[in-house]
This record gives sequence, structure tokens and C-alpha cells, in this order.
Amino acid sequence: MSSDRKLSGILLTPTLLLLALLTLFPIGYAVYISFSSFDTFGNYTGFAGMQNYAKTFTSSIFWNSILVTLLFTALAVGSQIFLGFNLALVMSKDGAAMRYLRWLLIIPMMLSPLVVAIVFKLMLHTEMGIINYMLQSIGIPKVNFLGEPVLAFLSLVVVDIWQWTPMVFLIILAGMQSLPKDPFEAADIDGASKWQVIRYVMIPMLKPVLVVALVIRTMDALRTFDQVFVLTQGGPGQATETVSFLMYRQAMKFSDFGFAAAGLLVVLVITIIISSLLIKMMNSSQAPN
Repeated sequence: MSSDRKLSGILLTPTLLLLALLTLFPIGYAVYISFSSFDTFGNYTGFAGMQNYAKTFTSSIFWNSILVTLLFTALAVGSQIFLGFNLALVMSKDGAAMRYLRWLLIIPMMLSPLVVAIVFKLMLHTEMGIINYMLQSIGIPKVNFLGEPVLAFLSLVVVDIWQWTPMVFLIILAGMQSLPKDPFEAADIDGASKWQVIRYVMIPMLKPVLVVALVIRTMDALRTFDQVFVLTQGGPGQATETVSFLMYRQAMKFSDFGFAAAGLLVVLVITIIISSLLIKMMNSSQAPN
């Protein structure tokens, strides 16, 4: 047994060291940049102390981007969990047709987010977009989906829901198919309705799976960048400016690398806190009563 442990330790050590290097080095470098100052040309000018963090916490555009990011995450991920669960309920049935439908449903998640964003930008175009063409064909005037603050924000949410609901669906479907049949048979014998079975039997048993899907999608949604970059560039105004896009703009357009690094580290801490709370929720749901 001890020799097996030593062998497994030897085999795992290079991989763990590589993972640690790939994870810790970028974070460490970001910490270093966050305590540094740069001129408008991106040249290092010296140690900045806590100046970048003070600027971050007192910046209205930073807190606006936090609000936009959190609202986007709540709407997108909440919708994905709801739709993914209901799709899994329908698609959990056996049959050749269902198998083909499952394959069709997972196509969006296999596409590049940039490609998806470009396709939706063409579809939502005011003059040439197919959606406005269809609206006009039934007598509805053109809609500037990406030019109105609320519509632009909701368009980003819809794009994210369309692409990533299939992943949530797959996770929940796998969880449903692994559930034991005994509790469902017992509920059926007791005369429980379909809704009661779902609410009191299935959902409690699926809590760990639902939390896993929630954690994965929340961490991903909090760093949304691709859709914003292609569809809206953070506009109109700052209506769709997520934290990731704000920090990209500050670093790449204004050479404010210190502020960008400090902001991203703050978001990293927020993401870790949210993920830890969700994981704690999952562990508490698995704990014996």
C-alpha cells in the first residue's frame, strides 16, 4: 500500500507542480502589477502602494461594472438552471427521437463564444438582421436591440442563455439518470402526484448536481467578456460593461494596468466567496440529517 502511494505521489508531482505554476504565477504577477504604477504609454513608473486599490473601491465605473456583472450572472445563470432542469425532465425519457434531440440541444455549447456573438450580432442588426426583418413582416417597426440600454443588456443575457443552457441540461440530465429508482417507486405507491414527486423527491436528491451546475456557470458568467466585446463594446453608455470588459478597456486602451489588475483581483475574491458559499450549500445538502 505504501509503495503504491509513493508511486502515485511521484506520478502526480509533475502535474501538480505544473498546475501550481500555471495558476500561481499569473495571480502573483497580477498582484505585483496591482501595486505598480504606469504612465500613459504603459511604462512602469514605480511602486504605487494601495493607490490602485483605493482607486478601484472609489471608482463609480468599477461599481457599475460589478452591478452589471452580478445582474447579468443572476439573470443568465438562473434562467439556465430553470431551463436546463425542465429540458432534462423532458429529455430523460427513452427513445430514439430523444437521443437525436439531445445531440441537437448540445450544439450551441460546442461553438466558440466569439462565433456565437458574431452570429447574433448579424441577427440583431437594425437594418440587415433577420429578427428585424421578421418583425417588419408582421407589421412591427424596427427595433434597435443593441442601441437601447435595456435591450442591449437583455440581448447579452439571451445569447448567454442560448449557448450555455445545453451544458446545464447535460449536467442535470446525467444527475437524473443516476438517481435510484426506489424513492420514486415508493412515492408512486403512496399516491404522490408528478409535481409532488419532482418537488419532494427529485429536487432534494438533485441538490448537489444543481449546485455543481450553479457553481460552474456562476464562475463562468462572472468573467463574461466575448459577448460584450463583439456585441456591444460595453455600451450603450456603460449599460453592458462587465468587469472583465472594463478592465480590458482600462488596460488596453488607457494603459492603466495597475487599476485593471487591482479590479480583477477584487473580482477574483468576490468569485471565490460566491463559489465557496455555493459549495458550502452543496455540502450542507449532502450532510445527514
